[in-house]
Amino acid sequence: MTSKNSNRLGARLWKIGVGLLAALATCAIGNRFIAPDRAIASNELGHDFLAFYYAGDCVRDGRDAELYDLDKTRSFQHALATREGLVIGDGFGPWWNPPFYAWVFAPLAGLPYHAALRIWSEITVACLALAMLLLAGMLKPVGDFGRQSDRVFGARLLPADASPLTWKTWGLIPLLVLTSSPFLQAFNHGQNTFTSLLLLAGVVAFWRRRNAMAAGLTAGLLFYKPQLGLVVAIVLVFDLGWRALGGLLITGAALAMVALYFTPDATVDYRWQLAANLRTMQIESPYLWERHVTFKGFYRLILQGRQAGEAIIAVKLMTAISVAAWAAALVWFALRSAAAARRKAISAIVHTDRLIAATVATMPLLMPFYFDYDLLLLAVPATLLAADLRRSAGRADRTDRLLPAAMIALGFALYANAGLGKFTHVNIATILLAVVAALFIARLRKSSVAVEAAADVPDAMPALA
Repeated sequence: MTSKNSNRLGARLWKIGVGLLAALATCAIGNRFIAPDRAIASNELGHDFLAFYYAGDCVRDGRDAELYDLDKTRSFQHALATREGLVIGDGFGPWWNPPFYAWVFAPLAGLPYHAALRIWSEITVACLALAMLLLAGMLKPVGDFGRQSDRVFGARLLPADASPLTWKTWGLIPLLVLTSSPFLQAFNHGQNTFTSLLLLAGVVAFWRRRNAMAAGLTAGLLFYKPQLGLVVAIVLVFDLGWRALGGLLITGAALAMVALYFTPDATVDYRWQLAANLRTMQIESPYLWERHVTFKGFYRLILQGRQAGEAIIAVKLMTAISVAAWAAALVWFALRSAAAARRKAISAIVHTDRLIAATVATMPLLMPFYFDYDLLLLAVPATLLAADLRRSAGRADRTDRLLPAAMIALGFALYANAGLGKFTHVNIATILLAVVAALFIARLRKSSVAVEAAADVPDAMPALA
């Protein structure tokens, strides 16, 4: 992609981001002037934190046996909502995470609810800021240890016509992240997506440096939400080898020991009761399948709607076929890309960036459980795509031109997807995500040399000082 084309895309993204920012600011200001019964009130926000607060209260008081008890969860949250004036209706939020993660919220559970929610929001915003700093560092030229340069050890890393890394480039990261639908959902729900993004960005920063042990140690922390950690861990070990596996095992063993020692009852329940809880929420009750960006959720919604009941054979079959197709494509082209990197037909950093981007974009589709707000993690492949295009030395094919357009379409679709899916039973976001994932996988097959020999110098994590 030429510098001219890159500048044109950047200008278009700035217009989109500023337009979204203006629209969101207008809605926020307008919310203060409309009738109270139609406005969004503070007592309607942050309700996903109720599950976290409950988990912290359980382990804090030694009631870990109640962590996965749905009846006690419901009673606790409704009593808390009544006491604190929260509007939650008849719903409640189960604890879906492993028991060790509940200890993160034990200190917060000792505070009044609103104070705990405020501190949790401040923590997650700080995590988001650090994550965006890591993402911005990924745009730097390979081997650039804090200085602006397009040459390292005498070899060119960026094409001669590539634009320098300025605020007009890295500034798109906070602009597009903060105006995205997943950001708004995660922040308004009191979710933990920002910590997930920070952990994933840390894994990627170490991965790009080929620091296998550190990448594995960090990736193990992602298993606080297994749907975020599983595919990343598998591909990480495939790419970096046994050292990455060792890091994963060390973190996994440490977390398992914490869970077994401090929450023995909940650890047993996590193995057996979680599946029953999923069945209660997703099969025995109507479920919000439109909020899941998975093949399973897509086929379940379009063929059966939101009503309770077992998945029909067609849903199971089409889910299995789709998961197998995208997983097989990811594995096949990852193997080809790795082989090209070994032959020096493609640089190590290009192989790594494309492999990571394809993995992160594909993993939601392969999981049985993945909420739409966690699509904020697509900021990672989007940033790696931008870094790759800056190295492209003027070469661009149809995939390079279609991928930004597909990601922009997905970003817009997410604003209305849940509402439309509830009534149309069509999850447009899943369709667009499948297209985005397919395009990222397709970029793995490229064998052109995008960076010269010095590109094998590991990338540096941005300085946080």
